[in-house]
Amino acid sequence: MVNRHVPHRLYGNAIFILLFSIAPMIAWSQLVRNGNFESSTPGIVTGSAVPGWQIFISGGNAQFEIVNDSVYSGQRALKVNVGAIGANQWDIQIVADSIPIIPGHRYRYSIWAKAQRVGAQVNFTVGKYNYVEYGAIRPANLTTMWKEYVLEFTVGDQEQWARAPIHFNYSGNVNNAIYIDKLKIVDLDNLRNPIIVEAENGILGSAFTKGTEGVVTYITNVQNQGGDFPADTSRIATYQVTFPDSGTYNLFARVKVGPNTYNDDSFFYGNGFGVKALNAESWIKVNGLAAAGYTDSLDIVKDIGGAGSNVWKWVRLSTIQNNAQSWEEGPLFVVSSDDSLTQVIQIGGREDGLYIDKIAFGRVEYFYRVHNLNNGTAGFQELPPPPWSGPPLAFRQKKFVGNIYSVTQRPNFEAYWNQVTPENAGKWGSVEPIRDQMNWTELDSSYALAKRNNFPFVFHVLVWGQQQPSWISSLSDSEKIEEIREWFQAVAQRYPNIEYLQVVNEPLHAPPDGNSGRANYLSALGGTGSTGFDWIITAFRMAREIFPRTTKLMINDYNIINDGTATMNYLRIIRRLQSENLIDVIGEQGHAFTTTANSVVMRRNLDSLGSTRLPIQITELDIDGPTDEEQLTSYKRIFPLFYSHPSVQGITLWGWRPGLWRNDQKAYIVLQNGEERPAMQWLRTYLDTANVVLSAETDVASIPHEYKLYNNFPNPFNPETNIRYSVPACSYISLKVYNVLGQEIATLYEGIQAPGIHTAVFDGSNLPSGVYYCRLSGVNVSATIRMLLLK
Repeated sequence: MVNRHVPHRLYGNAIFILLFSIAPMIAWSQLVRNGNFESSTPGIVTGSAVPGWQIFISGGNAQFEIVNDSVYSGQRALKVNVGAIGANQWDIQIVADSIPIIPGHRYRYSIWAKAQRVGAQVNFTVGKYNYVEYGAIRPANLTTMWKEYVLEFTVGDQEQWARAPIHFNYSGNVNNAIYIDKLKIVDLDNLRNPIIVEAENGILGSAFTKGTEGVVTYITNVQNQGGDFPADTSRIATYQVTFPDSGTYNLFARVKVGPNTYNDDSFFYGNGFGVKALNAESWIKVNGLAAAGYTDSLDIVKDIGGAGSNVWKWVRLSTIQNNAQSWEEGPLFVVSSDDSLTQVIQIGGREDGLYIDKIAFGRVEYFYRVHNLNNGTAGFQELPPPPWSGPPLAFRQKKFVGNIYSVTQRPNFEAYWNQVTPENAGKWGSVEPIRDQMNWTELDSSYALAKRNNFPFVFHVLVWGQQQPSWISSLSDSEKIEEIREWFQAVAQRYPNIEYLQVVNEPLHAPPDGNSGRANYLSALGGTGSTGFDWIITAFRMAREIFPRTTKLMINDYNIINDGTATMNYLRIIRRLQSENLIDVIGEQGHAFTTTANSVVMRRNLDSLGSTRLPIQITELDIDGPTDEEQLTSYKRIFPLFYSHPSVQGITLWGWRPGLWRNDQKAYIVLQNGEERPAMQWLRTYLDTANVVLSAETDVASIPHEYKLYNNFPNPFNPETNIRYSVPACSYISLKVYNVLGQEIATLYEGIQAPGIHTAVFDGSNLPSGVYYCRLSGVNVSATIRMLLLK
């Protein structure tokens, strides 16, 4: 270990020597020369003795002094003692001179000041050399504590240079010491611009090589490695960046993943500014770029994204976490003061086949589209509203329409969908890839999303042949059954309120039998046995024993309703499970390769499944969209066929945004920037007007277990808001709205209410803005929520 670290310390010293030869990436930082007086020598000053400033006394008398005993920041400040005043406010002044400005740009002027005694006043101004002002604080009343004074101004003419006088000619200043420090004038328009760093312009370790593709010059790592930090200094590239202002910044990168996709899609960057040591704590590992990033010029680069390989794309690295692909949450980059605007940033090579064009920094208060980062143009402060802000599309229906939870599918989820299924996070191989080392992070997030919004949660999945821990197959049968039980118990303990639990997935197509690369623990569960599927029965018995009775147990498979033989085999399993009361719900995956079948055939097989008198869920619906027209036509044919069937209690789409499983088939129904495809627009209209029915058995499965008043949506609202509440049994309830004085404003419902989840609409058109309260009351319930009307 000692030998390994000594060369790194030598490398660190050498790199700082080399950095002095790198020109800063930008030069438009603090516009006032010596605004904090740090370039001045302590003592009495006159005329032009203060670099960047001019002192003028045309009436009265005053003494200007650079001091180091009373400062706001740094080591120096200006002290002014006024002995006598003149006839004009400008008779005693100091002027920050030769300030570069750009016509049409907006600027922020800020300065810190205080006085020895109360009563002191000064004028803070900025303007042209002909004394026409762009802005002023006249007068600024000083206190005895350091205080910041701020103004903003716009250059409304063609001037390119400005001056910033400070006037001291006020009677309250006589024999009263005034202190000035840290004058800053910052170009706000330039502050919005991202800081672009070309990857080839740094100090590159020998493991990097440069290449070109059209007009793009990039770097790539030629020595493949794994691990959590660069193996040696040859794999590190170092850059010096000068920032326009102190503040907090996000880090972005423009990259291209090579043809080997997930074997070409990782690199490192420094965990904060500075030259980094060779250890995991000093570096952030980015792994999973093959399914991340943004390419369209209008895309806002704000989360993981979902672009694929072999395309140039932007990714935001700071504050983003992708647990499914081991993408660590990155830091924000903080430039702490005006004295440290030039910083060092390092990146490290990991897998070859990843091409890096540039990195960029943008202030955290701004968002950037792809074209902003490509061209270095200004970002914007407010995200545009999503095309749909809620409530969920199926909120009027008795049946849910849900979706999968993953990093790429998460944005704006609750505005569209009202049921949650984790895509990969609930698979045993995702949770426990290393024996007894559980990773619950993304699964926790999906469960929290469901519970926070009172959406049903479908757990996917306990037992399956695919995506299972590799270590399970090598154990003895007794060890396997012990690990399976531990897995069931861990899920039940961590997630006590699972509405629907997929116990076994794809029993007809991907059992855990060790074939075709699948996990091998079928025999530990009893093998095929006398029924041909004893292992399934064992799994359901264990689930019924471990999970609460309120959790509905499901089976799930694909290519069922398009195949009569598969339907018959599926029904054999289901009816055997029914004989022991082990199953509550049937799952049928609605993948695109299933729904190409004839509609009459699919309806007939749904009827057969429905003959069990168990509710059916369409669990993994995706409808390909090579063109908008083809996708829309397919949605109109397929979705109503499923949703209108009386045995179907809900549909779960297997993704809706780019980055979903059938991304290449364009099964997504919104674009990366949130724009809705025609199929999504049609789906909203359909769910607003559809009049679907549920069979009696399915109705029972969807009856809530408790009285509950949910938070209204939207909130704040103007003028209408939706209020959902659940009733577990036929009973008398009232739903009323009150103002802050306790006066009744409206009765939304009063009388006998049937069991179920209900929605009332409150219209505040004729009411003033303010806080209102909605109360649900009855024999067994009293609940109140707070609502905010903003007009």
